Parts: sequence; C-alpha cells; structure tokens
Amino acid sequence: AEQIQGLNPKLIDEAGIPRVTYCKPEVASVGLTEAAAKEKYGSAQTLVYDLAGNGKSKILKTSGGVKVVKAPDGPVVGMTLVGERVGELIGEAQLIYNWEAFPEDVAPLIHAHPTQTEAIGEAFLALAGKPLHVHG
Repeated sequence: AEQIQGLNPKLIDEAGIPRVTYCKPEVASVGLTEAAAKEKYGSAQTLVYDLAGNGKSKILKTSGGVKVVKAPDGPVVGMTLVGERVGELIGEAQLIYNWEAFPEDVAPLIHAHPTQTEAIGEAFLALAGKPLHVHG
C-alpha cells in the first residue's frame, strides 16, 4: 500500500519476521539459524542459555533455552527460543535482530525479575563475556 502511494517503503527483511510455533513447548525464532549463519558468514558464534537458570521458568516448571547466533565480529543474526510461553519473548528478539544489535548493546539492559525475559538478558550477558547465572 505504501509503495502504491509513492512513499518508497523500506524493504522487509523476511528473516526479521518473527516465527512462533504454538506447541508444547513453544518454539519461537527470528533471523538466521546457526546453520544458515555459518553458510552465509563462513562461521558463527552461538550461545545457549538454559531456562533451568531462569526463575520464572522454574515457577512455570518448563525447560528449554534461548539460543543466540552472532556473526563473526558482528551483530546478532538470529535467535531461537524453546519453552513454555517463549512466543511472548519474540518481540524483544525481533528488535535485537532488526536493529543489528551486538551482545554488548543488550547486556547492560535490566530485565524485570522474575520474568522469562530475563533469559534473554542472561544470554546476552554471557555472550558479552559477563555471565551472571549459568545453569545446565
């Protein structure tokens, strides 16, 4: 519609559209998988934060994790989350991916406690070399 109006809209990065599979447990992702990132960049750095270290996930009695994929010497290029209610976390993951954030950009952000969004914060603290709670 914007293009028809002559507004010259920004092209949509299809990989930046969040994906959620509503199953038990839920699976949510945005950006590239580890395999796709390795194919595109030749290598990729990954980190998986185990939900066992997340207080809200313990309350919900869920397991799973947050996987962050980073380009070599570059920004975050993908995130995959597995666990109950992780579809609710994909909005923050989408922002991180689409703004081409580096782990060091996200690590200082404070996440409310106890929430599952803390798992994203913890993953980025660890990826930035400042792990706070490491489990699994």
